[in-house]
Amino acid sequence: MHELSVTQSMMDLVLQYADGHPVTVINLKLGEMASVVAESVELYFEYLSKGTPAEGARLNWEIVPMEMTCRACGEKAELQEWAGERPQLIVASVLERGCRCGSHDLRVTDGTGFAVASLEIEG
Repeated sequence: MHELSVTQSMMDLVLQYADGHPVTVINLKLGEMASVVAESVELYFEYLSKGTPAEGARLNWEIVPMEMTCRACGEKAELQEWAGERPQLIVASVLERGCRCGSHDLRVTDGTGFAVASLEIEG
């Protein structure tokens, strides 16, 4: 249900920057570990955009992969072997395995956010 408030915030930002011009495309970045369901955002967007300059705009999604980085040495963890697994399982597996430097102090450094990347507007 929090997708409603997330979508409303997205709409507020889009309409502010569109400044009354018709919006044709909204490019979004969604982290692989974000707690946002794209399908719900699309549903709420369709409802919230009715009668606004964003009505009928297409939502383009770029999925940002999860990234983990070692706090001790700064190396990025290899995550490919767990492709397709739930993000929580990947985090637990990487923390258990640790970094090549021997540290187990890793943190998620990307793939958790949701953002409007850009807009395409008419005029």
